[in-house]
Amino acid sequence: MRVVSHPEADQELEAAAIWYEERQPGLGDDFLDEFESTLRRIAAEPERWRIIRGESRKLNFNRFPYAIVYSLRSDAIYIKAVMHLHRRPFYWKGRV
Repeated sequence: MRVVSHPEADQELEAAAIWYEERQPGLGDDFLDEFESTLRRIAAEPERWRIIRGESRKLNFNRFPYAIVYSLRSDAIYIKAVMHLHRRPFYWKGRV
């Protein structure tokens, strides 16, 4: 199944990786690795993870306080947000 992400989700991913890299060299790469690992878990079992609003689902990262918010379409996994878990919980709800 292919993966499509909202442009703002891409920006959130990049901003978080840069923030972590500025705190400690190599941590930004660790964050991106964790994102990829979480995305692989979603791709393996896309309907397994918890529904949080409407048709949107969420899977938390293991190591960082982030989650991937996504929805399923007939041909794709659509990433709506790379969401920090301790900030504005449903800011992404208008993303289609």
